[in-house]
Amino acid sequence: MLPAYANPSQKQNCTWLHFAQRCGPRGREWTEGYGRHFDKLELGTRALTHLREGHLEQGERVLREFIGEIEGVPATEPASLRAVLDRFRHGIEGYYFYCKREFAPAQQSMSLAHDAVARAISTADWLLLLSVQCQEFCMHQARIARNEHRWPKMQACISQARGMMSDRVPLCETEDGKKIWWSSFQPFFDALAPLSAEETQYARTLMDPQERERLFDQFVRTMLRSSRNGGKYL
Repeated sequence: MLPAYANPSQKQNCTWLHFAQRCGPRGREWTEGYGRHFDKLELGTRALTHLREGHLEQGERVLREFIGEIEGVPATEPASLRAVLDRFRHGIEGYYFYCKREFAPAQQSMSLAHDAVARAISTADWLLLLSVQCQEFCMHQARIARNEHRWPKMQACISQARGMMSDRVPLCETEDGKKIWWSSFQPFFDALAPLSAEETQYARTLMDPQERERLFDQFVRTMLRSSRNGGKYL
């Protein structure tokens, strides 16, 4: 349910964090500050691993430790950094509730993770690519609705996620009312030109409408196939 990573040691080179670092001195300074919290994020990664392996008790124990660390981040840290940490806190906590079939708090966690992303982007435009995850949260909401057998809700979430991808629905809205659209990514990439070969490939994958449609349809088919098999967890 939660594909997004929390720690750069677990990911490919081109990600939202990589591009944030590319956004000049402010972006580099921000990513350096974020790096000071990797030990906390490793706790979240450990909790997520336990949950994915079905070890709910171990996962809950590490998750509670992770949440305590996030809640203890000093208020002197930038609001955007605290918001990104909250994004991962709520995302992993939502997966915990999902695994326990506690779907109402799982849905609430996805909403809180979405709000955290919008809050982060509000004061740190170098984090723009994080908004891709708002579509992921919508797709997770569809999975939750599937497991509740709430088929109209599931279809509504799928439709909303497709609308985000097709630039008909904003991914999120910042605190000052600015709507973030999928098309917002192109000028973001343009401002960073020239891009490396790997960066160019990442940008093309994100911006190619046919590739987006292919991956989206693949997700929907997998989710619906799972529902026919009893709605097991993904």
